Amino acid sequence: MNKNIYTLNWAIGAYVALTLLGYSKMIATAPSLLILFALAPLALLMWQAILLRNSFANHISYKTEEPFYEHFDQGDYWRVFFILLFGARPLASHYLLGFYVFSAVVFFLVAVFIFISSVEYFRKKNLSPLIIGCLAFSYFLLSWERNMYVEHYGVPIIGHFLEKPEYHTKYRVEISPDNSTRKFQAIADIHVEGRTETYDDGDEDRFGRSITQSYTYRDVWIKKLYLPNGGITIIEDQLEPLHLGESVYVTDTHGNSWRVRLLNEPIH
Repeated sequence: MNKNIYTLNWAIGAYVALTLLGYSKMIATAPSLLILFALAPLALLMWQAILLRNSFANHISYKTEEPFYEHFDQGDYWRVFFILLFGARPLASHYLLGFYVFSAVVFFLVAVFIFISSVEYFRKKNLSPLIIGCLAFSYFLLSWERNMYVEHYGVPIIGHFLEKPEYHTKYRVEISPDNSTRKFQAIADIHVEGRTETYDDGDEDRFGRSITQSYTYRDVWIKKLYLPNGGITIIEDQLEPLHLGESVYVTDTHGNSWRVRLLNEPIH
């Protein structure tokens, strides 16, 4: 193995390990140092790009009839994959400029993979492993791009494909005072946040490990109610999170209890 490739592999491995072990802790204790986690994937990508440029230069010098990507090996693709897999959030979620840089890298690579897939299919007339790999890589890239996009420009609408991970907004609700059958509509200030829970299915895989399933929920917390008579009531207590179409009991600062049902009607 080329010494430069060997060193780059170790550098990527070290970055992955540091990200897994120290990224979350650094967010809480030393956010000013997050820039180091953001710059590292850029440096690794530039290093990988230099190696690819050398491969391309060799291709030009030999004047072969093979397309340039035939001189790339699987390691080139895997290195870029792991750099972006672990570098996407540090680079693109905290810094707007980092998001633009990450987006440029994503769309450039997707364009390259589309070109490679097109040429490969034209040459071989079938779905080769290279085409499948390029399409799978493109899917992951666009998925990461979507996740980073909603961090900065997401939509404050529950259930939207580009919904923000956490936000405040207004929704129409149906409310009724406790111990009353009267129902009327109002507007509520709500706080929406994501929550992921992992459950054990009770089954085991062929290695004897428990099979788990992860589910993501959108929890809604009522903060304020704007009543039809013009009054405003501030919510002090909500025992459990609310979801679209469901009802929950809340208590305001005056000790009044309300039954609130969230309607699928955002207020813009």
